[in-house]
Order: sequence, then structure tokens, then C-alpha cells
Amino acid sequence: MRSNKRIFILFLSLALCSSFLSANYAFKKKVKDVCKSYRISMESNQLELETDVVSISMKSGRNNFEMFMLVGFASAGQAIAHQKQMGLSNAYIPGMIRVSVDVPVSKGEFNTFMATCKSDTAISLADGRIDSSEFMQEIMKTMEIL
Repeated sequence: MRSNKRIFILFLSLALCSSFLSANYAFKKKVKDVCKSYRISMESNQLELETDVVSISMKSGRNNFEMFMLVGFASAGQAIAHQKQMGLSNAYIPGMIRVSVDVPVSKGEFNTFMATCKSDTAISLADGRIDSSEFMQEIMKTMEIL
């Protein structure tokens, strides 16, 4: 009898975890697909899904880190909008997005540009309600160089 109870609890916890994992998978897949459409390679290990913050790490060329920033925020915005649109109970909808872009300075040395924004702002960028230059002006206020 006790063994059946343990098996039931184990099965229930696996079922709950798998629904959360499928939400994570859908979110990551959407981000990767959007990045791929801009010819930016993205791996799952470059995405970190925390409780209320999604972190995206990217590596750019020397002169195009702004494009990587924009694509990172836009892809996360599209993924969040997609999660909201599906309306599932296990949807992953973070409140903040953090994008860090490694930019080569010299051989083997990088500067890391990190910026954050609210998810609503990133959704506005992804939907085209906010211009990319206006968006860059907004995130420049929070940008850090590491």
C-alpha cells in the first residue's frame, strides 16, 4: 500500500514537471526560430529561464552588436507574446528580459554589453509598435559594459 502511494506521488510530480518543461521547450524553440530567421545561431544553453527573468547570451561581430541586441529582445518578446496567446496554465511569462552580447575587442578579448527591459517593451518591439531606434535609446539607459 505504501509503495503504491510513493509511485503515485512520483508519477504526479513527473507529470507536473513535464508540463513545465514543455512550456520551457516551447519558449526556447520560439526564441531559437526567430534568431535563426535573422541568421543568428542560438543554442539552448545560451538561454537561461529563471522565475521572472529570461537571460539570453550572444556573441556578435565587432560592428554589429546592436543587431544582436535587437534580435535578442525581439525574439524573447515574440516568445512571450506566443506564450500569452496560447493561454496555457503552465506558460512561461517572465517580467524582465536580460540580453548580454559578447563583442570582440582584440584577439581573445571581449567586452560584454548587457541590457534589460520589461517584457511588455520587448513585445512592443517584436510587434512593431516601437521603432528599433527608439527601443535602443530606451535600453541604452540600462546598458552595462562588463
